[in-house]
Amino acid sequence: MLAPDVWMGGNFLSEVQLSLWNPVSLANYVLVSVLPDLAVAATLVKTEFLVLLAVGTYLLARDYGANRGAAAAVATALPFSGYTLYFDASAWVAGLIGFAWLPWVWWAARRVGTGRSNPLLLLVLGYLGMSVGSPYGALGIVVILLGVAIELLVRKNWPGLIRVVVTGALVGMSTLVVYLPLLGSSSVTWRTDSKLDNDGFLVPALSDLFGLSAPTFQAQLESWQGAHAFTFPITYLAWFVAPLIPWLKWSELRARASSYLGLFIFGTVYLLFTIGPSNMGMFRWPARLVEYVYLPVVVLFAIVLTKGLHKSAVRNRSILSGVIVLGGFYLSWASQPHSFQYHLGAAVGVGILLAAFLVVTRRAPKYAALVLVVGTVGVLGFQLIHYTGNNNVNPWNFPHDVSAMQDRFDHRYEGSTLLIADTGALAKNTGGMSPDQSWRDGLLGAQWEVAGVEALNSYTGLGYSAFSEALCMNFYGGVCPGAFDRIWKATSSKVDVPLADTLRLETVVVANGYLDGPTTVPDGWSEQERTEAVTVLHRDAPLPWTDGRLSYAASGVDVTEDRSTGAEGETSKYTGDGGTVLYAALAWPGWTATVDGKSVEVKQGPAGVIQVDLPAAKDGGSTVVLDFQPPGLSLGWKVTVVALVLGLGFAVFVFVSGRRRKTVPAV
Repeated sequence: MLAPDVWMGGNFLSEVQLSLWNPVSLANYVLVSVLPDLAVAATLVKTEFLVLLAVGTYLLARDYGANRGAAAAVATALPFSGYTLYFDASAWVAGLIGFAWLPWVWWAARRVGTGRSNPLLLLVLGYLGMSVGSPYGALGIVVILLGVAIELLVRKNWPGLIRVVVTGALVGMSTLVVYLPLLGSSSVTWRTDSKLDNDGFLVPALSDLFGLSAPTFQAQLESWQGAHAFTFPITYLAWFVAPLIPWLKWSELRARASSYLGLFIFGTVYLLFTIGPSNMGMFRWPARLVEYVYLPVVVLFAIVLTKGLHKSAVRNRSILSGVIVLGGFYLSWASQPHSFQYHLGAAVGVGILLAAFLVVTRRAPKYAALVLVVGTVGVLGFQLIHYTGNNNVNPWNFPHDVSAMQDRFDHRYEGSTLLIADTGALAKNTGGMSPDQSWRDGLLGAQWEVAGVEALNSYTGLGYSAFSEALCMNFYGGVCPGAFDRIWKATSSKVDVPLADTLRLETVVVANGYLDGPTTVPDGWSEQERTEAVTVLHRDAPLPWTDGRLSYAASGVDVTEDRSTGAEGETSKYTGDGGTVLYAALAWPGWTATVDGKSVEVKQGPAGVIQVDLPAAKDGGSTVVLDFQPPGLSLGWKVTVVALVLGLGFAVFVFVSGRRRKTVPAV
């Protein structure tokens, strides 16, 4: 639950999107751990959830009344929509996992509400969706349950409403164990900012969604490179949705609007979020929600497509479809004028596919859905020729051969290691970012853990404010040049030892040319290695207290023994008048300390490390015991157990009462 040696990224339980309470995610972690290639592992896991998303969308569309062909067409298209494929499946897999469970939860909620399935189905799928730890997915489940509840309320289906409300509440209770540690740790992290603001960052305009059927439309949003067109069609959904609007029998939605309230509610809520402020508490970057808008859109499209196409006014409908295709072409060209031929090819391709679908629908309707699916594959292939990746999020090009990484780094950088660099510094020295260039001598993100190096640099979604400020370290572990000077200065006015000693650093790796001046070697350190990319410094003498994390003891504290008791504990013995001691681990909320069994306060020391002010030792010496228990965990798992027991009891009650109703003789 806690890995102090991973520093900012080591509070695994509070990094809720690591899904430590989700059995499917845990099974995937086991799978990934035995695979020799990270690229293969990532592809397998991402494909798994793309398939899960497709099957869930198919079931949801079928449950709302779509036929098999229409449901299959939209279920095939959604995983290959622009945002889902190029953002979630490419870079933010936690978002993909959270989103993939939504149609399953929606399908289960409807079945439970209408009495076709036992509440146990919703309890299981709801827990799997919520325990992923994605706040976007969790909110999505809440909105889904609200929409289904309103559908049942309008129909006055009181038993169904009770089943959904009770089961939904139990799902929420069961996942408190996931979110309470995050809330308990947030006070020391970057996530304390709950502002409501709009700086325009990753905020789509309503007009950007008009390109949902234009395969080459690249919306221009404020992102990491400023206000530029995205390197892929971020708001693309499917080539056939907009062009078929004139042909569909939309009266079906008016005639049975009450049956589709959940779809309308979910779509409206997320449309408002998508074009809303850039920051709403813990929710930020509304472009992430484009796919949430598209989920109810494709289901509604499948419902209407099931009713068939209009056969009248063929000429006028064809003209309207042509205008829609040309409109998509114009939006694409206006966004990126230099790709005229590519935009034109996409428009012509969509036109041909549209014509083929209309002809097949009239002459061989049982093959019409196949045209939509084959067209999706063809358009995807066309897109991949031009849009080879999501270059708006850093194209890391990390090494992926696990054995090669471990062979290269495991015994090269010994002990606690700090890399003074960022991506640009490493790439500048080597000519680019690749396993044979920048990553030969340094790593960032979570790669150090794979390589077996105890690095202070790590990826984190939470951060730790005091530590990141001390080393000016960002979310992927990059640090500013000034960090090199800071680690050789006194930790604080009260702790007159270098920060490097406080952090128990043994190896410092500096990107060549990154500092304002030459890389100077401080006293007690030696230059171990110099390559084209980096200079490596190593401590000459071993650090004291080699069995533990103790890094500083005041003059009044004579430490006779210190040892770590696993990742989440520490024991020290001392004599003397007492004073301040520091441990080279971050003072996450949840650490407690006792001296001879009596509680003492654990403080946040310099750079965020654990600080304990010890009282005078008793005769014969005193013992300090540090222990870590994630905040909220004890309460969380107790509530989870209660929720699961109540959920099973409620499922049995519904099952038994249902059987009794069936056995009552007719009057």
